[in-house]
Amino acid sequence: MKALFEPQSIAIVGAAREESKVGHVVVKNLIASGFKGKLYPVNPKADEILGLKCYPSIGTVPDRIELAIIVIPNVLVPRVMEEAGQKGVRSIIIITSGFKESGKEGAELERKVGEIGRKYGMNILGPNCLGLINTHHDMNATFTGNYPKKGPIAITSQSGAICTTILDWASENNMGFSKFISVGNKVDIDEADLLAYLRGDEHTKVVAMYIEGTDRGVEFMRQAAETTRSKPILALKAGRTSSGAKAASSHTGALSGSDAVYDAAMEQSGIVRVKAIDDLFDLLLAFANMPLPEGDRVAIVTNAGGLGVMAADAASDHGLTLASLAPETIATLKGKLPEQANFYNPVDVIGDADAARYEFAIRTVMDDPNVSCIAVMLAPTDLVDIPSTAKILASFAGETKIPIVAAFVGGEDCAEGIEIMRKAGIPNYGSPDRAMGALSGMAEYARLRNSRTDTEIVSVEGDKARVRELLDRVRSEGRMSLSEDEGKELFKAYGIPVPGEGMAKDSQEAVEIAERLGYPVVMKVASPDIFHKTDVGGVAVNVSSAEEVRTQFDLIISRCRIRMPQARILGISIQQMISGREVIVGMVRDNQFGPVITFGLGGIFVEIMKDVTQRIAPLTRSEVNRMIQSIKAYPILTGARGRRPADVDSLREVIFSVAQIALDFPEISELEINPVIVGDEGKGCGAVDALVTIGRESK
Repeated sequence: MKALFEPQSIAIVGAAREESKVGHVVVKNLIASGFKGKLYPVNPKADEILGLKCYPSIGTVPDRIELAIIVIPNVLVPRVMEEAGQKGVRSIIIITSGFKESGKEGAELERKVGEIGRKYGMNILGPNCLGLINTHHDMNATFTGNYPKKGPIAITSQSGAICTTILDWASENNMGFSKFISVGNKVDIDEADLLAYLRGDEHTKVVAMYIEGTDRGVEFMRQAAETTRSKPILALKAGRTSSGAKAASSHTGALSGSDAVYDAAMEQSGIVRVKAIDDLFDLLLAFANMPLPEGDRVAIVTNAGGLGVMAADAASDHGLTLASLAPETIATLKGKLPEQANFYNPVDVIGDADAARYEFAIRTVMDDPNVSCIAVMLAPTDLVDIPSTAKILASFAGETKIPIVAAFVGGEDCAEGIEIMRKAGIPNYGSPDRAMGALSGMAEYARLRNSRTDTEIVSVEGDKARVRELLDRVRSEGRMSLSEDEGKELFKAYGIPVPGEGMAKDSQEAVEIAERLGYPVVMKVASPDIFHKTDVGGVAVNVSSAEEVRTQFDLIISRCRIRMPQARILGISIQQMISGREVIVGMVRDNQFGPVITFGLGGIFVEIMKDVTQRIAPLTRSEVNRMIQSIKAYPILTGARGRRPADVDSLREVIFSVAQIALDFPEISELEINPVIVGDEGKGCGAVDALVTIGRESK
C-alpha cells in the first residue's frame, strides 16, 4: 500500500491541457498540494502541461513509476494497464467511469482490468472513483480542489459525492484529515484492505466510512475487529430501508434482512454505526478532538433550567446515564454557587452566570469520580458573557482527561463564542440532543472495545457423518427442506435436547404414543410443505386424554387439507409436552457474511414482537452472553416477579450447537428452532420444533 499512499513518482495518464478536463485538474491538484515527488503527465498530443514535460505513453517515461493515475476513456484502460504492468508500476488509481456501474459491457471491461492487475501484482483503487488524498504526504490525487488541512481522521467512501460533501463540511468546521480515499467500484482494493493499512497509520486516530455494501463480509469483519481494538471506526451504511431481505421460509429469515445483518456485523466488530451524515459529522467532531470516556455517566452544566431538562431527556434517549454526583461534589458546589442554583445533576449555574462561575462548576464536576463525560449547555441571556465562557471551554482543549462537548443554543448572539470553540477544537452542537448523541457514540465505542476481551471461539463436537447421510438422502429425493423429524434428528446429532415423540398415521396410533409418553402432549401436523403449522391450524397443545387425542387428530388433518390442499401430510407428530420460557434460536446464511445466528423471544408472536438479536458465526462465549442479555425479554429468563431463573446455561449450549451446524454444513441455508422451551435452572431445555432448508448445491 505504500506505493499507493506514499509514492515518490506519479504518472497521470490522460493529463490534459484544457482546464475543464479531469486530467488537467488532477495534475493541478497534485502540484497545488505540494507533492514533493516526481510527476509525469502522459498525453501523446501535448509537449508539456502546467510546466511539466509530457510523455506519449507510460512506457516512454524514463524513470521508475510507483503510482499511475488513469483518466482516459474506459475502453483504453486495459491497454494502459498492460503497459503499466510491463513498466513495473505498483499501484493504480482508475478515476475513469463506465465500468460495472454502467451495465454488462462495462462489467466485462472491469473484469479484464482486475485480471490485468492480478497478473502483474498491481494494487488498483477504483475504477469510477474520486481518487485519494494523503495530507501527510502532501498529495491530492483527486479532481477536487478542496484540499483539507492535516488532521487525525481517515475517510473511506464508496461515493465520490459523499467525499466532496465531507470535505466541504470539514473546511467549514476546521477539521483536518490524514487520508481521504474514494473506493469506487472496488475491483481490487476494498474497505477491508484499507482498514488493514489504516490500522498501522500513525497519523490516523479515527476512521470514518461511507459504505453501500461489501463483497467480502467475513474479511471486512476480521479487519474491522482488529482495527477497533486500537482505533474507532464510524460507519454510515446506506440502504437501510431497501427491501434487501430475500423471501424466507423461516421467521429467522424474515427477521434477517441485509440491514439487520450489517447491524450485527458492525456491533460484533466494534464499529459505531450512524444512520445519517449529520450524525457522522457530529461524532467526528467529538472523536477527533476529545479523549474517550471511561463510562456513560454524563454531568450537565447549564445556565438555563429548560436546557438542562432537555439535555437530561436527550441523555436518556441516547442511552447515557445521568451521573449521581458525589456528596463532596455537591458540598463544593453549594459553597460557591448562588443559593438559587441547582447543585445536583443537571447543575444549573442560573442565568446570570459569568465565565468564572461556569469554570468553577465544570472543574468541580470534572473531578467527581462518578462523572465520565460533561455536556455544557448555554442559552444567550443579557447577563452571560458568551465569548468569555467560550474561552474558558477552549482552555480545556487538549488538557481534559474526560470528553467535554458544548451546546451553545442560539443564533447571532452565540456566533462569536461558537467560533472560538471551533478554532480550539471544542465540539459544539446546535441542540442538547446532538450533544448527547455525540457523547453516546463515544461511550458506545468504549463499551464495544472493552467488551471484546474474549476471543476464544467455542466449538461443538457433532456427529457429522450422521448429518451428512441425512442431508444427502433429502437431496437425493429432490427436496430442499427437511421434515420436522429429520430436523430433530439433525439437532440430536449435535447434542440439542429434543422431547420424546412419535409419528402417528391414524388416531389409534396417536393414542398409543400419547399414553406411552404420558399426558399432556402436543400434536403437530407432519408435512415437508407446511413451515408454519400454527398458521394453518396444524398444532394442538396441552392434549390431556385419549378422547381428546382422537378428536384433535381428525381436526388437525381436516384443517390442513382445507387450508393447504396440495401439502403432503405424513401423519401427526405426538410430542411430550414440556413447559418453560419460549425463545427462538435460528440461522440464516448471508451471501456476504455467512451464518447469521438469531436469538430472541420465541413462539407465535416472534415476527410481531421482533425482540431478537443477531450475531455472525463463529461465536465466543461473551458474544453469546451478550446476545441473551440484550433482548428486552431477558428479565423473563432471569426470574422476574419471583419466578425461578431459567436454565440459561443449557440455552447457551443450544446457540453454540446451532452455530456449529451452520459452520459444518454450508449447504444449510436456513435453520430454526421455534420455540426452544427453556426450563427452570437445572432443568435443561428442549427443541420442540425444527425447520431446516438446504440450498440447491453443497457449498
